[in-house]
Amino acid sequence: MPVRVVARIRPLLEKELDRDVIVRADSNDDGRQPSIVKIPNPKNEAEEFSFAFNSVYDQPTTQEELFNAEGMPPNSHTS
Repeated sequence: MPVRVVARIRPLLEKELDRDVIVRADSNDDGRQPSIVKIPNPKNEAEEFSFAFNSVYDQPTTQEELFNAEGMPPNSHTS
């Protein structure tokens, strides 16, 4: 089985606000699973850094959802 590299953007902590979110998931193709993490350049907020992964999971994704999607072999998923 090939190695896959995935990222999960963590949920906000209790004291964090939605407006403080700087990390976001993005996709190269409309409607596809996000595969890019974008963050602003701290030295120039008009620029962004992009990091590519096999898959990216956003804040609402639970640990169980991530494990079911990525941690189990494809033929062992339960319906």
